[in-house]
Amino acid sequence: MSEVATIFEGLCERFQKGGVSKPMTFYFSLDDEKWTVELKPEGCKAQAGKTEDADCFFKASKEMFLDVWNGKHTPGPGDFLTGRIKSNNPMMLKDFVAAFKKS
Repeated sequence: MSEVATIFEGLCERFQKGGVSKPMTFYFSLDDEKWTVELKPEGCKAQAGKTEDADCFFKASKEMFLDVWNGKHTPGPGDFLTGRIKSNNPMMLKDFVAAFKKS
């Protein structure tokens, strides 16, 4: 299993109930890996692939995602302007990160 898959497979164990105030769906396109994460106030569901239209998408290389996830890189405007990270709602990504316990 890839490092990215390991993160997404364990994501719901780290979800904080009430971490979001309304249902939200996120789609991650990371090179050849695709993941959809549904967050609701009462729980989390993560699955491989794209299951529906997401409220927010994050498209980047696996390396970039892992650097952001592991705290080695904090995305800034330059990442979005140069296309290293693509998202339809960068502010919503903060809601995603805030919904999970730090390891």
